[in-house]
Amino acid sequence: MAAGWTNESILPMVSNKMLRVKLQDTLRKAGLLSFAEKFRYYQKLWSLRKANGAFIRQNPDFKLPPEQLAFDAYSAPDWSFYKRSGEGTAIFLAGMIRKYLPEGRPGSIYEWGCGPGRVIRHLPGQLGPSVEVHGSDYNPQTIEWCKKNISDVRFELNGLNPPLPYADNTFDFIYCISVFTHLSDITSLNWADEIYRVLKPNGVFLATTSGDGAFEKELLDKEKKAYQTEGVVVKGNYEEGKKMYLARHNPRYVRENLLKRFRITDHSPSGFPFIEQDYWVARKEETL
Repeated sequence: MAAGWTNESILPMVSNKMLRVKLQDTLRKAGLLSFAEKFRYYQKLWSLRKANGAFIRQNPDFKLPPEQLAFDAYSAPDWSFYKRSGEGTAIFLAGMIRKYLPEGRPGSIYEWGCGPGRVIRHLPGQLGPSVEVHGSDYNPQTIEWCKKNISDVRFELNGLNPPLPYADNTFDFIYCISVFTHLSDITSLNWADEIYRVLKPNGVFLATTSGDGAFEKELLDKEKKAYQTEGVVVKGNYEEGKKMYLARHNPRYVRENLLKRFRITDHSPSGFPFIEQDYWVARKEETL
């Protein structure tokens, strides 16, 4: 599933962020947002050509996904960012895993919505050979590339909607990075239940959402009202799951609805590394 770190930007010549948001809203309503994204893709390729060329010369053995897959997932086929942020996020996640799971665990880690491996490719090196690392995504081209190019990780294809191809109580630690931010309300709720199903009792789920940090920067007046009253704002008229299908979640809504089956142990507003998103740490309670 997509993870649109810089998806608020539509056209590079528009400098003010709220103007970009308004332009995006106009394009979305007119059904022209996909055409704008195609233009932005080629503009990004052109602007990054020298930097990406230098990266490839300096890292000849570092396997890179197709540029279109990177753009669909991260909004920019920027190879320096892909490697640097992937390594840094894997270090952060390894620290969270050690912090929240008791000694002797984990035995199994799973990334739901792994995209073209920006983060998960670095986790085996951080966690060691005794830990099983799994990843899945709904994009078949992404999973095909990951299976061929990333070792020590087991990849599976999932659908836009549940179920996952895993048994109940499979994983010690599950994480997702900017996945709920690209799904509808009902789809997200169904996925939260599915994640709960495949997580072991006392296992940990770490998820990111875009919340109050996006309130002033990314929401129009009518959307701010819905954010405060309904708890979730969805900017649709685009293919669900893609980076320009956007969802913003009020922290109250996350606690009372999205993660209501879990016991929330930590919430860090805009605290996830390399992206301005909240992260939530939630535990599946032991059952008697």
